[in-house]
Amino acid sequence: MKNPSGQDNDHNKKPFSLREWLFGMSVDRKVFWLGLLLAIVFIAGWAVYCNIPWLSGMGECRFKQVTGLYCPGCGGTRAVRALLSGHIIKSFIYHPFVPYCVIMWLVYEGSHLLEILHVPGVKGMKFREAYAYVGIGILLCNWIIKNIMLFVINGLH
Repeated sequence: MKNPSGQDNDHNKKPFSLREWLFGMSVDRKVFWLGLLLAIVFIAGWAVYCNIPWLSGMGECRFKQVTGLYCPGCGGTRAVRALLSGHIIKSFIYHPFVPYCVIMWLVYEGSHLLEILHVPGVKGMKFREAYAYVGIGILLCNWIIKNIMLFVINGLH
């Protein structure tokens, strides 16, 4: 708002409110910021994981030691390593949930970033619960198939 002399009235502007910024955003924008935060946490965690020798060579999964079955996340670390090395197919074979999450993250975050940068004609991808359900389905199918294969292979010996 301008005063009669043509200058902006700074005292008429509302002060920044973190509460309004957080709670005034759409769900899609909140998920976008959460995705960026998770990427930062993942990068920091991976840096720690790769630089602590006893942590990166932990051995067999505790779930498998106790139950004799693969856990739902078995192969996830190998899938991340393969993906970071550029081996997308190998990553998918180790654990299809990892490339699914990365692809969904790149598309979702990328579309929102382009929307924030005001690229003409680009709208941020809408968050749908179905994306999470598909991910859970991939996770469960992978777990079931790996354990069936475990029984088939162990049954042949």
